Amino acid sequence: MSLASSIAMERGGGGDGDTEASAYTGESTMYAQHATIFYAQQNGYLHTDVDTTPPQLQSAAGPTLTFRISGIVGLCITGILWIIVSWRLLYHYSGWWSKCCKKKEQQGQEILVEEDEEVVINHLRTDGFTMKRLLHIMLWITMIVQGVGYADMVGTDVSNKLNYTLLDIVGRGILEFTTFVIGTIHWFNVTSKARAGASEKKVMFTLLPLILVFATVAVTVCSIFEAVVLLAGHSEDIHEFRSTSKIHRITLIVESSGWGIHAVVVSICGGMVYKRISSLPTFSQVRSRAKRNIITKMIIPIFFCALSYALRSAWMAADFASRILRPDSTFESGLGWWIGNCWIPTIVPSMMLLYSIRKRDREPGMIDGVSETLLQRINAEPQDYDDPFQSFHTLIIEDENATIGSS
Repeated sequence: MSLASSIAMERGGGGDGDTEASAYTGESTMYAQHATIFYAQQNGYLHTDVDTTPPQLQSAAGPTLTFRISGIVGLCITGILWIIVSWRLLYHYSGWWSKCCKKKEQQGQEILVEEDEEVVINHLRTDGFTMKRLLHIMLWITMIVQGVGYADMVGTDVSNKLNYTLLDIVGRGILEFTTFVIGTIHWFNVTSKARAGASEKKVMFTLLPLILVFATVAVTVCSIFEAVVLLAGHSEDIHEFRSTSKIHRITLIVESSGWGIHAVVVSICGGMVYKRISSLPTFSQVRSRAKRNIITKMIIPIFFCALSYALRSAWMAADFASRILRPDSTFESGLGWWIGNCWIPTIVPSMMLLYSIRKRDREPGMIDGVSETLLQRINAEPQDYDDPFQSFHTLIIEDENATIGSS
């Protein structure tokens, strides 16, 4: 006779009657299950019919990935991006470093430079800390922080305070948002200096970046509060913290709103750029191939960045709604969450911003492929170098010359 049957007979009164035994059926079964679990634990095995694991939240974003697999994928993505960003960072600083080395070599030598030529060179050259270099530095730091978080996730195969703080709070909540906002502000600065089709009010170029600054401050403050509450608390279970913490819900809705606002602002910036390009008088005369090249280089990065920001905003809003309406489920552990909220909104904007700011801030004479003849012509014929659409005008002229030559 099994242990469960013995306990059931004892609680039933040793068989005094079917009526009395049936009255204790539910209670006897409960005591039998508890006794079976205790007996199994004492003897080193578990009964296959009894589930002793604590209930887990159901994933509402597809199949659940193990933290080690998610960490490996994220570490590969972050590593590749870090290598690319490091290369571009060295590329942007190489001209400045080489110029500083040349200055040291020329110390003590007599160099005669006319004042007007020196003004032209200084106007063409950008020294020190620029918006492009700042964006590269911020993106480089972001990849390092996220790489450490993914490496810890691979090593521990759990979501703990360290990797959650590095990935979700500091990595994506503070550094990524701030870095991508810097890229958007750079686009606004470039667009505001373009004269072509400048029909928008100047207040828009101040108001929209200011909105992004306020959104950045709000996201950063909420992320810092969440990190403090998490690290100072006694809860070691990240799932429990996400489910019960009010600051986590507040951070979710604030970040969702911030990314949504960012997507709208980037879309407006893209509309301004397209309006300036299409309103140029000679744009209609350009061949369709040249038009596609122009649109691809200037509009496509803005378009994909806006889509990525909107995608992350939607996932965070869905996670916030799920925690309110269905507390027993979560979006933050499924495959869809990792792809739609973590990986794609990191990869796409990073690559698009690196592509859009690929040119260095320095004089044409120091750029590969630019001859001394071009530099002499620039000195002889002063131009307005503040116009970022100068390359667009040059492309149109070259296209027209090619058309005339072919005919």
